Amino acid sequence: MSDKHPSPERNMEVSPGHYLLKLRREKQLSVEEVSEATKISIKNIRAIEQASFDLLPADTFVRGLVTLYGNYLGIDGRKIAAELLAERKKHSTGSRPQNLAMKTIPPSTLAPKKLAEPSHISSATVALLLFAAIVISFTGFCLYTSWNPFAFLSKQTSSMQVSIQKMFGGDEAQQQQTAGQNTPTNTDTGGGEDTISGGSPQAGVRTESDIFSADEQAEYPYRLTAHFIEDCTVTVSVDGTEPIKKRYTSGQTEHWQARQELKITFDTPKSATLSLNDAPLSFPISEDGRPPSLLLPDDVFDHQ
Repeated sequence: MSDKHPSPERNMEVSPGHYLLKLRREKQLSVEEVSEATKISIKNIRAIEQASFDLLPADTFVRGLVTLYGNYLGIDGRKIAAELLAERKKHSTGSRPQNLAMKTIPPSTLAPKKLAEPSHISSATVALLLFAAIVISFTGFCLYTSWNPFAFLSKQTSSMQVSIQKMFGGDEAQQQQTAGQNTPTNTDTGGGEDTISGGSPQAGVRTESDIFSADEQAEYPYRLTAHFIEDCTVTVSVDGTEPIKKRYTSGQTEHWQARQELKITFDTPKSATLSLNDAPLSFPISEDGRPPSLLLPDDVFDHQ
């Protein structure tokens, strides 16, 4: 095209972009024709001609586009590209980044606060919420399964004590462990200070000598054991002390011991099997509609 349309003299006061515009019009070429021939977008051609530097890409791309455009119009493309870049640099404020990536990405998007939002919940609060969730879940599990963890721990503690006694107690601990395996699991203790806890003996399996020591047998001549076969409320007075009332259920076993006197009243007839000092004792008989009661030692011979 340089043969048909010789290049006019370059007026240095005219900007490189306007010079290219003048050449294109003199050659009677439309922007669309130049874009189709050079593959430069119409947007970039208009930005070059109008010196709209903010709309142009980075310098490296601009150099190639202007060189191609100038060569197509029949002039030295590299020279006109250098002049346009010099003019672009002159009009630049010096603070505006010339890199395409920096131009297209706002600086605010690279701020650290945009990369990660700060946490508004403290670690202590998170730990407290987690602990509360665990407690609520554990409580719900216990309620749903009717499992009592305290009873379980108590049972494990008792088993540990038996193991320690077996380790340091020799044959005596072994005998107590063997006897305990042959007794019912529903065992209860007395309700007052004058009663002591004991196992749950079964007839023919263990005797009173397994429950009360030799010193206790000598100190307390009256040792009564009741194995309940029905639910019953018992009122007990030991050696003239204030009577104590307690409720027992079927399968429980209780032991009482007294030095001088033991008075016990049952609200249910024949609700337990009794033994006194390792000997079977008949259950007291209700008289005149009154609850069956037993007074030791006065009623010993009457009920045997």
